[in-house]
Amino acid sequence: MIEPRIYRAAFLPALFALVLVAFSLESPPRAAPQGLAADALFEGVGTASVVRDIASTTPDRRAGRPGDAAVASRVKQAFVGHGFTTTIDRFDQDGTKLVNVIGRRPGDTNKQIVVMAARDAATVPDEAGSAADTAALIEFARVFEGRASNKTLVLASVDGSQLGDAGARRFADTLSERGDVEAVIVLSNLGAARSSGPLVIGWSNGVGRGNLGIERTVASSLREELASIPHQEGAFAQFARLTFPIAPGAQGVLLPDGIDAVRVSGSGELRPDDSGRHVDVLRYGSLGRAALRMVSALDGVPEAPRHGPATYIQFAGKVMPAWPVRLLALAFLLPALIASVDAFARTRRRREPVLPWLVWLASALLPFVLGLAIALLLVLVGLARDAPPAPLDPRSVALDAKAVASLIVTVLAILVAWILGRSSVIRRAASLPDPSAPGAACVASLALCALVLVLVITNPFAALLLVPAVHLWMLGTMTEATWRTGVVMYLIGLLPIALVAAYYLVRLELGPIDGAWYLFLLVTGDQAGVLTTAGLVVLGAITGSVGAILLARARHGEPAGARRGGGHPAEPAPSIFGPGGHAGPGAIGQARSTLGR
Repeated sequence: MIEPRIYRAAFLPALFALVLVAFSLESPPRAAPQGLAADALFEGVGTASVVRDIASTTPDRRAGRPGDAAVASRVKQAFVGHGFTTTIDRFDQDGTKLVNVIGRRPGDTNKQIVVMAARDAATVPDEAGSAADTAALIEFARVFEGRASNKTLVLASVDGSQLGDAGARRFADTLSERGDVEAVIVLSNLGAARSSGPLVIGWSNGVGRGNLGIERTVASSLREELASIPHQEGAFAQFARLTFPIAPGAQGVLLPDGIDAVRVSGSGELRPDDSGRHVDVLRYGSLGRAALRMVSALDGVPEAPRHGPATYIQFAGKVMPAWPVRLLALAFLLPALIASVDAFARTRRRREPVLPWLVWLASALLPFVLGLAIALLLVLVGLARDAPPAPLDPRSVALDAKAVASLIVTVLAILVAWILGRSSVIRRAASLPDPSAPGAACVASLALCALVLVLVITNPFAALLLVPAVHLWMLGTMTEATWRTGVVMYLIGLLPIALVAAYYLVRLELGPIDGAWYLFLLVTGDQAGVLTTAGLVVLGAITGSVGAILLARARHGEPAGARRGGGHPAEPAPSIFGPGGHAGPGAIGQARSTLGR
């Protein structure tokens, strides 16, 4: 159904796009110079004794518990005792009483550097986690006492980290002058004995990323104290994170609000796997001194380090912003879009109806919309967990019997609705065409092109991820390829999506079922966002529809594109020799020329 010459010619802009991408790489912004050494300012052994005291006197510091409130009072007394102007912010999160303790020490300017740490515990006693972070915050108040600073220093002991970073969200909502905050350094699991990933985390719950200059400054400070730090994630990992941006941690909720935040975690992105029962004193001291170096470096420059691109991928010492990715996605989408539009015009010239195909594709949305509605209903009636509006640490998400039952009910609803909607009885009753009709492939290809076109604007990384599927699924359903070849193309088109899913499972240390439950929480808690959820629903409908087209053609046992609507044999293609054969020179034999020599 597609015209090969039009399809091939439409790849020409992609060549120019590749040339422009080659010149789009730029140097990353410089880190701020390192400040004074902090060796004598943060002593791991002395601060570790405060950690043990917090863990022994208030072992249960889970959000809203008496131990959490008791530590909040202790932090307040420490802040006030060291000369910080302290405010207490009490608020409610889903019926749980929470409190943020904020200490401020004015500097020469109104520009603020914020050091934030969660106070509530994930487990009992959680020494390496919230106890170590809270003790470090108290020690910072002592260190900063009496020291002159250029910028205002803010220490924030926030609550509700296990409730979707409720305290961090509250801090962002109550900021009066958000533009004065130059940087937020989030301390996390400083007492961990080892890390399962990078120590510097700047991922967001949106497509944007953190201030690259600040991240490089933080990495330099850590390197000064630890000699070496785990490498940041590679280009593919960064691309995967940007295609489906999900980031546990306080920085993940601060960055979408326009606050430059970076998280420093002793255990990597996830909390310690040993429940944080023991503190590595030497490593704890090094991480604490590195955090003080960060504050000193940022306080020592008139302006915060340059942000760099709002969204980017780092590789080979260079930075690629988002616009080349958007350009590539659009340029490589163009051939499939033009070919699909041309094929659709061809089907219209055959006077085949359009509305039944549109209804057929729209009906594929209903099972996924139904599954989403049932999932939200399960949460509403209390049969499934009510997830907070920010991603949770995967290690704090339990896959219990209620979770498994919720997954089974949701998946079964989608499958049953799909089978019923695609049954021959329903299809005949609704006058839906046979999926082997050329029009079905045209509409499915155009719908996928439209989805990718929207993603080019909203998330170019996700758009580029789907470009292989756009081409392969179009070629598998709209050419004379056999249905077996079409199935191979179909599976290859799914491969990039599968690789991103596999990356997240490995990175977040989740099994397939745990990953499905985590996705359930992301969607029902609106952590993925309305646009992302809608995109997943549409992608699911198109994926299923393309599979239905290939299945129908496998049943007919004919190559793709060899049948017309309703399953009748297609008319033979017109001969390139014209009607009745060719009557030009040489058509009736080797006639001798009558021209004179």
